[in-house]
Amino acid sequence: MYKIAKITFKPLIEERKENIAEKIESILHMLYLNGQIIKEWIIETHDEYFIATTITTDDDSLDSKYYNDYIRKEIADFEISFEIICDEPSSTDCCHCDDHSYYILAINPDDSSSPIICGDCGKEIPLIRIPYLYQEEEHLSILDFQSIYKAVDTLWMDGLSDRFTKRQIIDYKSQLNKAGMDICTELEKKVGKPVYYLLGNPIGGWYEFEKNNKVLTSCPKCSGEIEKCGGHFDSDLNLCHECRLAFITHEMIKKANDVE
Repeated sequence: MYKIAKITFKPLIEERKENIAEKIESILHMLYLNGQIIKEWIIETHDEYFIATTITTDDDSLDSKYYNDYIRKEIADFEISFEIICDEPSSTDCCHCDDHSYYILAINPDDSSSPIICGDCGKEIPLIRIPYLYQEEEHLSILDFQSIYKAVDTLWMDGLSDRFTKRQIIDYKSQLNKAGMDICTELEKKVGKPVYYLLGNPIGGWYEFEKNNKVLTSCPKCSGEIEKCGGHFDSDLNLCHECRLAFITHEMIKKANDVE
């Protein structure tokens, strides 16, 4: 479960407070890219130390065992300690499975939690437990993709609802979804288990008034069979094992078809 934590930075160097604060900002950003904290923090300036209040991604996510080389280099100028204050009230517990039979890359536009989901328990897996992709030493590719996906979704939902942004979300051939599927392919190489990409509803839209909504019965990419997986997921999860695609049949879509 996410925790609210305070990280104390005691400088071991003599510099202006503004410069030290910039160094701390840089360290916090590195912790974010490493999957150890969420991209939200407040820095307090005191006489001899600084305190950053932030949200951790799991009970032990601030432990030094998760540091990468970038973080180790930057923290050399500080004496650092941290204290877990309490649970983050709006969060749910994350995955603590010892093993995962499969993974899902699923972007939730409404939060900044890990987009990697355990296929067994349906809970997010903190990025500190996910291997780095490509030649990276941080989770830059995953977090960049999450940020871009959320930006496109926001433009679609809160903007003009134009065809381009909608296509990016729902069409498996779009540049956005191809980038997501590439990440899944790379992650599958690292973990040795199937990794599925959650595609936005590929037939019609999300709302009852969109009359072209239909319940998905086959994969839109290969036209093959999809397997319905219930279990711990809030909605019906459907998987195409051939294409490594995942789809969700929302209750609002079912209701729309009932009306028709």
